[in-house]
Amino acid sequence: MDRQTQIEEIIDFVKKHKSSHASRTVCARILGDSFMGINDDAIDELRARLPRAASDELEACYYIIK
Repeated sequence: MDRQTQIEEIIDFVKKHKSSHASRTVCARILGDSFMGINDDAIDELRARLPRAASDELEACYYIIK
């Protein structure tokens, strides 16, 4: 599976399941200290940062949502 597909699936999951533990974990890992809650701004930031994430970090986030 390519990176772009993983990124899209992660973002789709977070958008659909904003209050899930998995979504909060993914956002905390990728957004770090700036993460205050899942809203449209957090999803936009996730969309911007995921492509720059290290491969192992992206794989970890993908595993969390699956």
